[in-house]
Order: sequence, then structure tokens, then C-alpha cells
Amino acid sequence: MAFSYQKMPVSYQKQRFSYHLPPRAVEANAPVSIDHALNRFVSVAAFLPARLLTHVKHVFADEPELLIASSWQELESFIRRKPVSVVVLDPAADGIMNVGAVATLLKRYPSLPLIAYVTLHAPQFSAVAQLGRLGLKEVVLHRFDDAPEGFKERVERLEGNALTHDVIEALRERLSQLPRQLSVTVENLFEQPHRYSSALDLAMEAGIAIVSVYRNLDAAQLGSPKRLLIAAKVLRGFGYLRDPGYSVLDVSIKLGYKTARIFSQHWVGIFGMTPARVRTRLTDQAAIESVLRWLRSNDDTDIALADDPDHPPGHNGSRRRRHRRPELN
Repeated sequence: MAFSYQKMPVSYQKQRFSYHLPPRAVEANAPVSIDHALNRFVSVAAFLPARLLTHVKHVFADEPELLIASSWQELESFIRRKPVSVVVLDPAADGIMNVGAVATLLKRYPSLPLIAYVTLHAPQFSAVAQLGRLGLKEVVLHRFDDAPEGFKERVERLEGNALTHDVIEALRERLSQLPRQLSVTVENLFEQPHRYSSALDLAMEAGIAIVSVYRNLDAAQLGSPKRLLIAAKVLRGFGYLRDPGYSVLDVSIKLGYKTARIFSQHWVGIFGMTPARVRTRLTDQAAIESVLRWLRSNDDTDIALADDPDHPPGHNGSRRRRHRRPELN
């Protein structure tokens, strides 16, 4: 199977910073209906001086995942262990211009979108220019281009994931066989897998009975809800582990696993290798093909992977119960 990776085009100003990006295919915060996507949430981590932080809190007041760091160390802790999709920072957030701290984040987490939100003063602009040469691409100027609607749209556009896009496109024909809201929910699952842990989560978000989730996924040859959950989490985990700053434990926590052991078992089931080996041996295309092949297979690998102590009470490990209500963890 051949895949084409479409990286988001950017246009640069003098310092190579991106200011214009293509619109998202699905608008955030659209109403729940047969013709619109369900709500999506943005996970933002911010480290900013008080004045800029006040504005960011206003812009993202409706988002449930706005993480406010009080130090560079806490910001990196958020990045490593929380499902952060975008970072907003000022190199002088703690009162001292710290280009080195931002440069470290760019080096350790190159796939994580990072926005420098700064005032139009010489020290900040000089720091941003230096960081632009190290890979910084997004800059928002206080009082110039930080209007709430535009600021939020920019953040939302940055959170897309190329791996997720390719898998969803590969599954598009099968997704089109699902009820509209269930199809959108499955897309949201692949985009933000940390928000889901069971078939019930999918049913509640799609607004349909849980038995309908099973029947529709089976009819569209998409496997079980649990299989989709595992595939979505492993795929996103692969994306995280391409960055050198994350450990396997970090990623398992980000994705909502109770233990790194279960996370590793899922990787072995899909890739035939542990996360530590996959991150250095598998290309993006090979990872996507492995996930799609596993999703489309008819074996019971996912049931074998569920043999762990983290099932909720009442799930005794029997095959019959697992088929009734499969859970990821």
C-alpha cells in the first residue's frame, strides 16, 4: 500500500516564521448534528509572563486542557506526561531571556507545535530571530495579531498529525459506511486518543447505543471498538516516540495507560516489536501499514493483549465477557 505524506505548507516572513496556514478540514466547536463534526478540544501548555498569560486564559477559557507552567521544568514535565498538542511560551516568561530553554524544547520535541507569544520589543524579537534559525516557525505578537478568534484558529490548525491524517484517509471508504456522527467520533479518536478508554466513550460521544457501535463497526469491516482504541493509541504513541525527549513511560502516561507494560504489549501485537525497538527501526509508512494491517486482520490478537490486571471489576478475563464489553486497559 502506498501512502503520500502531505505536510502542511507554510509561508514565511523575513525571519522564516509561519503566519499563513491552510484551513482545517473540520472546524472546531461545530455543533453536534448529522452534517457537522463533534466538538474537539485543544490541549495547550503555556509558560508566559502575567500580562500575556491573562490574554491566553481569555482566548482558551472554554478549553478543558489549558496547562499553566510556572517554570521551564514544569513546562517540560507537562509536555512529557500530558496530552499537550500545542505549546505557547515567551522566552522571557520567568523574567530572564532564556533562548537556551526554548532551543532545548525544539531539539527534544521537534514534532510538537510551539508558538512564541511575545511583545514587540528588541530583546524578544532578537531572541525569536535566533530561535527561528533553530526551527521556531510560529510567532504571535501581543496587541498586533493576537485577537482571540485568530489566535485560537492558529493553534487549532497547528495540532494536526500527518500519521493520523494518512490512516483516516486510508480508512475513508469504510468510515463513509458508518452513521455520520460515529464516523466523526472515530476520526476524533485517532486525533485525540487519550480522551477515550472504552466502547462506551465512543457510544456516548456519537450519541448512539453501544450495541449500535459494535454493529456498525463490524458492518464497515473496522473491527471491534477495542481494536480501534488500541490502534489509535499505538499510532499516536509512535508519533510521540519519534521525538527524542519522550520515554516509553512518558508516552504510556500521556495516552492514559495504567502501566507501560500494557502499552508495550499492544506494540508487540501490532508491530511485532517493543516500543524501544520500533522507534529506531520503523519508518512512518511502515508503521501506518502495520496499524492498518492489524486493524483489518480477523485474528484475536486484541483479546490476547487484554489479559492484564487493569480491567474494571466484573471483567474476569473470560472470552465471553471480553466480547461483550472490551476495554483497552
